Amino acid sequence: MKPFLCVYGHVNIDHLLTLKELPERNTSSNVLSKKSFFGGTGANVATMTSALGVPTALISYVGKDLPQEFRQLMESKGVILDELVEVEGKETPTVWIATDEKEDQVAYVFQGAMADMSSYPVKAKGAKDALAIHLMTGSPDYYLKLLEQPNMLRKRRALDPAQEIHHVWDANRFHKALGYTDMLFCNRNELATALRYTGKESPEELLNSYRGMQVIVNTLGGQGVRIYTKNETLDVPAAKVEVVDPTGAGDAFRAGFYAGLYRGKSWMECGALGCATASFVVSSQGSLTSIPGWGMVEERVRSMLR
Repeated sequence: MKPFLCVYGHVNIDHLLTLKELPERNTSSNVLSKKSFFGGTGANVATMTSALGVPTALISYVGKDLPQEFRQLMESKGVILDELVEVEGKETPTVWIATDEKEDQVAYVFQGAMADMSSYPVKAKGAKDALAIHLMTGSPDYYLKLLEQPNMLRKRRALDPAQEIHHVWDANRFHKALGYTDMLFCNRNELATALRYTGKESPEELLNSYRGMQVIVNTLGGQGVRIYTKNETLDVPAAKVEVVDPTGAGDAFRAGFYAGLYRGKSWMECGALGCATASFVVSSQGSLTSIPGWGMVEERVRSMLR
């Protein structure tokens, strides 16, 4: 089966720690609870999108220590893993996130096999077969080499560097990447950095500065999403649910959004499908512990739009 969507990004092991308070430097603090989950930007989007009935391939780099249960979870949802590379001598990326009673957080990120992504040969089979390519966390240089390939020009190409826009990307490479892409995904802080990198005053100005850019999708947490197109700006509210853990909500939104694109929905409908998908994920702890099917998402969208 050829993919509709090809996702590039991290496959992580996430360790979530809860503390009464975060310790000062050179001190310690007791961990009240510790839970481990499967996650990572690439794994989250690919797994949830595939679960929504969209043929999806994942390109990522992991270690030989990738838990077999993680691979089996992705495969059970239909993710095409032909280009999930186990790098000899490297470990799977791992993240430790400590949260205190005030909901302040500190995260420690071990890049593992993804640390040397820029030096790897570009994996492009899934991207060549797919109609849409979604570039998430990972090496800007690797992604630019992919985007510069002539056979990428007729595909829908989305840039979505997430938190790495602030410290992995820079203005020059970000500007260059935008020239090859037609969709930008970002939250509030990431949009601010995108505007600073490009020297633009507003999302509308940014959108109109790149000939091929069609849409900016700006996620706003509990307020939903704002979608900027060449012709209009659309506001889609979030689904009203009790939030247990926001981890992975943005990735779930992207999955629902692509499920809409796959089925030929409008931008407004894609945004609503994204918000509906995210509402399932935030209802439990961990990114991949509450994965909805297409029928569940459709039903929630109907209730949102009543």
